[in-house]
Amino acid sequence: MTFQNTSTWLERLPDLPALRAADTAARIRIIEQYICQELTETLDIPPAYRINVRRPLRSQGVDSIMAIQLKRKLETALGVTVKAADLLRDDSVAEVAALLCALMPDRREAQARFAATAGAGR
Repeated sequence: MTFQNTSTWLERLPDLPALRAADTAARIRIIEQYICQELTETLDIPPAYRINVRRPLRSQGVDSIMAIQLKRKLETALGVTVKAADLLRDDSVAEVAALLCALMPDRREAQARFAATAGAGR
């Protein structure tokens, strides 16, 4: 039986300028949520089940091919470079989210860019 998620990949993308302007804790929560959404879709997990942010990705069914798919989605969504090996270690979603958060630009730098972009759109 295949479960279909009604949201498209584009609808699940985080708001990158707002994400970069958020504080560290908020960034990590948003990235965790995004990873869980993508894993739910990729692994075709039924709606009654959830990805556990504390369990290693491999123990939740992420193999090398899925890690490469997830790597591409994370790079596109977050604008960072991710090594597939980082997704294949025994790291949890929370640990991967913290790593990705650390790879993103400094909050103050991102806030300045966000303000400049928002001001240009007026």
